[in-house]
Order: sequence, then C-alpha cells, then structure tokens
Amino acid sequence: MEPHSFEQDGTEYEVRFERTPEGWIAHIRPEGWTEAHVVAFPEGVGFDRDDVRGSLIAGCEAAVARLPRRPPTRH
Repeated sequence: MEPHSFEQDGTEYEVRFERTPEGWIAHIRPEGWTEAHVVAFPEGVGFDRDDVRGSLIAGCEAAVARLPRRPPTRH
C-alpha cells in the first residue's frame, strides 16, 4: 500500500503501511523524527471492506492525537 502524509496541529506526519497475517501495521513518523510510532490494526471490526486504505488513514489520524509530541529521550 502506498504511504500517506497528513498534517495535524501544525505537524506533518508520514505513514507507511505493512500487511501482516493478523492485520496491518502503521509506522507513523512525525516530520523531523528519525524514529516512528508503530500502531497495529488487527483484522476485523472497524474496516470498511470497500475502503481499507481510508479506514487505516482515519485510524492513524485518530491515533496521532494520543501519541507523544516529542521524541523519546535516552537517560
């Protein structure tokens, strides 16, 4: 599946999708970060069978609201 980019609250995000036997994995990378957040979308309820990509994009955009806004620090 082709990557997707979107903007939310002034930050650009790039999402790359990976298909697995259990569902989909989304790698959500905020602009300027070298690491990505990984979000799993299991098969089943919540997918529009006619628009799986649209369902995944909507899920990623909703997930971003709960993700940390800063890269993790190492101590």
